[in-house]
Amino acid sequence: MRKWFGEAKTHLMTGISYLLPVIIAGSLVVAICKIIALSMGITDLDPYKDGSGFLHILYLVQNVGWSGIGLLTIVLSGYIAYSIADKPALAAGLIGGVLAQQTNAGFLGALISGFFAGYITLWVKNKVKITGPAAGSVPLIILPLITVGLTGFLMAVVLGGPLGALNDYLITWVQNMSQSGTNTVLLAIILGAMIGFDLGGPVNKAAWMAGNALFLSGVYLPNVFINIAICIPPLGYGLATLLMKKRFSKTYQEAGKGAVIMGVIGITEGAIPFTLRNPAKMILVNMVACASGAALTALLGAHIIMPPIGGLYGAISVGTPLAYLAGGIFGALIVAGGTMLVNFRDEEEKQPAETKEASVKKNGEEIELVFD
Repeated sequence: MRKWFGEAKTHLMTGISYLLPVIIAGSLVVAICKIIALSMGITDLDPYKDGSGFLHILYLVQNVGWSGIGLLTIVLSGYIAYSIADKPALAAGLIGGVLAQQTNAGFLGALISGFFAGYITLWVKNKVKITGPAAGSVPLIILPLITVGLTGFLMAVVLGGPLGALNDYLITWVQNMSQSGTNTVLLAIILGAMIGFDLGGPVNKAAWMAGNALFLSGVYLPNVFINIAICIPPLGYGLATLLMKKRFSKTYQEAGKGAVIMGVIGITEGAIPFTLRNPAKMILVNMVACASGAALTALLGAHIIMPPIGGLYGAISVGTPLAYLAGGIFGALIVAGGTMLVNFRDEEEKQPAETKEASVKKNGEEIELVFD
């Protein structure tokens, strides 16, 4: 069972790795169009759907971005299946993702259809054997027929309705939480802690996927909390190497420069080298910092004016941008302070002196050691 869960994690991460550029590209295109429209005093481009001129072109370009975002369930399901059983599983996985979208089963439906399509493809490949002249029909006709048919039946007939209802319930629940001050802070704390837990791992990606699934349904606020939480760990470690330089080895100082950049643009994996120094302590620090920073952003009244952008510069897409930046800086300072719990100076820096001293004792000579 443990082996299967390990494999399932790999397949999920493969699906997400293919999904990331699609979602990021689509979100940036939409956000840029919104920013241009806002600079002209226009908050909604929908009235310019018909007609001509610059605003009509801006509306069309914005829809390019929304089209990319709309591929979320399709790409996720398709490439989970691809990871499991290679190209023969793509057809069933992609169609399963389309059905997850059509039935409103959302990202949960995409996960189920992707894994089902992948494993049913493996089963058919292993069990259906045809020899002779008809052998060539297996990959082109029989395999797609069975896998697409079974995946389609599962998503359209068996699970589409229940998963759609569950997804609607979850969206309504999150919307209600987002409209209540106390519950909004609680939502921020939960999402922030999940982001800080494993820095790009399954828990982190579960929060990210939940935020993007809600994003697809028009619920944007959770993404704000997720986006600022992602910036906090790498930014915090990077600031620590600048503010407390003597506490870090040269290796960590160099890693800190990259961590600052990754914190600004929103790549949480930049914190991994520092966290691995002492995971027991630093994972807790990361979780507290991300949860606290996201909660402060919520408390200071951050709200949505357009689809949110990741990274610190995502403040331009948030109402009360100072709330967004304050949450990020506050969380980063918690991480920087937390680094004092761990020794980040490499032991090998002391190794030459220790090695030479051992040599002196071995030879029985007494010499004076001078260090620069």
